[in-house]
Amino acid sequence: MQNSSHWSEYWSDGNLTSLPQDFRANYDGEIAQFWNAQFSHVPEQGKLIDLCTGNGAVALLASAWFRSQSRATELYAVDAARIDPRSIARKYPDLAQLLSSITLIGGCPVEDIDLPGGEFDLVTSQYGIEYCDWSKAADQVFRLLKPCGRFAFISHAVSTDIISYMENEWREYEALEELKFLSGIEQYVRGDLAFPDFQVVMKRSYEVLSGQYPDSPLMAAILNMLASVVPMDEHTTGQNRARLDQFQRQISFGRERLKDLLRVNRAIQSNPGWHRVFEQHGLERVDGGDILYQGVHNSGRYYCFVKPA
Repeated sequence: MQNSSHWSEYWSDGNLTSLPQDFRANYDGEIAQFWNAQFSHVPEQGKLIDLCTGNGAVALLASAWFRSQSRATELYAVDAARIDPRSIARKYPDLAQLLSSITLIGGCPVEDIDLPGGEFDLVTSQYGIEYCDWSKAADQVFRLLKPCGRFAFISHAVSTDIISYMENEWREYEALEELKFLSGIEQYVRGDLAFPDFQVVMKRSYEVLSGQYPDSPLMAAILNMLASVVPMDEHTTGQNRARLDQFQRQISFGRERLKDLLRVNRAIQSNPGWHRVFEQHGLERVDGGDILYQGVHNSGRYYCFVKPA
């Protein structure tokens, strides 16, 4: 992921997952069960590293599981985006103790990790490793693992409930683009769009979007914003330029994150055997299958590999 600023902004709010609409806090259910099964392969005094960790969701699950087993383990979590443990602790104060057991490394793409090789019993990743340069990531995983060490990850699959949701959301962003909603705010804040013209864009957006997307969290946020902005006079709107700029940036960053996900989905779709790159770089595949959340929702594919002795 070459530019991670849109992800850094997202994680700065303390979110644990990239799917806050589906998980109240951290991953649970069948996803957590899968990870607990993987953690069981780590011996006492072992080492685990979670790649593309975001705000450390999988590493936090690991910390909780090892604590429940009274098993001492060294935990690392790495992401290309900036990671601020304080933002996580502010949002989830009950996780502060678990956080303290994890070495979080932000601003570090997988391809650039320079930790010593051959030291990790388990390498993990969820909705992340597929965003990397696959060949370079495979090299890193092989290098980091001990002989007989295990690599497990959950990736987006070509067709899942998550992808269907994201594709619908992308169509919503396209509707916003047709209305020039985001560009209108950006131009007004920058001083390139006069207030009367800005109001035309906002009023038109409100009229077109109202009632069209009753189940959309994105459009609910847009309409709530428009309901407060449309009645404003020129003076009041000018006083709120900073807030308008912040809102526009948040929505634009969300669009960029979604673009990343759909880009990766297209790459996987065009190369469904992409995961074999890890075998090509020396690992042996030992397991794989679908993750069905709550027994129904296809949430991706899991793969497990072992480094030969």
